[in-house]
Amino acid sequence: MVRHEAWLAHAVMRLGGSMKRLLWLGLLTVGCGQQSEPCGEGFARTDDGDCVELDPSGDSAVPEDTAPSDSGSEDTSLPPVEDVVDVYLLAGQSNMDGGGLVSGLAPSIQISQEDVLLFWSGWWQWRGLAPASYWGGAYFGPEVTFGRRIADADPTQKVALIKHAVSGTDLAQCWYPGESPDDGTAGDCYAGFKATVDAALAVLEAEGQTFRIAGMAWMQGESDATYEPWALSYQQNLTDLIYRVREDFSAPTMPFSMGKIDCAAHCAYRDIVRGAQQAVADESQSVTAVETADLPQVADLLHFDASGMRTLGQRLAESILGMGGDRATPQAAVTLGDSFLSNYTGDYIVGYVFELENAIRITDLGVLDFGLDGISEGTVVAIWDEVNGNLLLKTTVPSAKSVHTSLLDRWRYVGVEDLELQPGRYVIGSQAYNQSPDRYIHNAKVGLAEGVRWIEGRHAVGVTLQYPTYVTPAEASWFGPNFLFEEVPSQDELPPNDF
Repeated sequence: MVRHEAWLAHAVMRLGGSMKRLLWLGLLTVGCGQQSEPCGEGFARTDDGDCVELDPSGDSAVPEDTAPSDSGSEDTSLPPVEDVVDVYLLAGQSNMDGGGLVSGLAPSIQISQEDVLLFWSGWWQWRGLAPASYWGGAYFGPEVTFGRRIADADPTQKVALIKHAVSGTDLAQCWYPGESPDDGTAGDCYAGFKATVDAALAVLEAEGQTFRIAGMAWMQGESDATYEPWALSYQQNLTDLIYRVREDFSAPTMPFSMGKIDCAAHCAYRDIVRGAQQAVADESQSVTAVETADLPQVADLLHFDASGMRTLGQRLAESILGMGGDRATPQAAVTLGDSFLSNYTGDYIVGYVFELENAIRITDLGVLDFGLDGISEGTVVAIWDEVNGNLLLKTTVPSAKSVHTSLLDRWRYVGVEDLELQPGRYVIGSQAYNQSPDRYIHNAKVGLAEGVRWIEGRHAVGVTLQYPTYVTPAEASWFGPNFLFEEVPSQDELPPNDF
């Protein structure tokens, strides 16, 4: 048995992070190089590539290593700290499964991240961290930014995630964990979760990897908030779930972090469930609850959009790490009022000069979706330094017929690699095409985020990207482009990092 629950001292000398990661990733080769589509909800992929229905009995699809020890007794010595894999469990319903559009992720995390491993019930194998959602290949859940944030907090620590989430499911019945590990009363969701975790851990054990269950992230409760008896029993049911997970996986002090639900348009008993979640967190220092009411949602007012899903993953990770879990979600530089003009068309680069009072980090670039029906043609958006005209950042917002993109207010956004801008003046511009339905607007009534000031409109003539030099002093012109950003905290505001 190679499970290791002791929280070892981080002061022990470690190998270099990148070298150690390469060594341990080389050991876990089961299916990591294969690429196949998820089997669908309720099914999983075996190592042979076959789709099989999840076994509600909880039996692992990967047999345990039953070979006798060479010494005839179990080795109880503690391994070096750098050899311990921190395993995190992710579970819940649709907002844990994930409805965030992959186009809302920075390009570097849209693809497999080989320094973090993920075992998802839709793959039934270990792979590099990548979007994993039963919604389909165009979607992601909290796993992407959760895993990235955990790994970045301590680059020398091996990190692995195990995820199982089922949309539209309740804690009262489907996630009911049973009164004891083997009493056979667990609901289908919990049985599938346990089968997934058992299978994933069996692979680690077979490869001789020492691990500890380092935490669990939970995003669930919307279904229970639609039925009063389930809502009223949520506090006890959640307490029982945490206890059962800790017992089933021999992790008695496992940190547990949950997202508080926000489904006011659909959940009559939302406040009861949110209160129950907070009460469970208040009862234990090892249980935390993070806020989600401020996270952007898609049109159904139930599921988080890409930027909201990114923030959810980061908050859950930072909460487990003891770093607060209250990270702000990216905000738009410009919001549009109900008064504007759209009198012009042509081949232009349209945009404006903006001034920053404080340092910010740009996370997304967007372009106005005038008809709220998607962008008809791929549109380049770019940011330049106003002082010297240097191009700092550019991306393409794809057309609706090629890639789905997130809609926030009236803009379509895509994720970009974070760009930090210091206080000063910058120029943003986007393409506009003659007679295109993707109109741009001027003389608009707009709201500006705190610390962002509109200076003047700018444009250039032509269909190729270029620095816009023509000045338009008319009020609030040209939109055009927009961006989402996070404030960069000062050193005094940074959370502690004990790693």
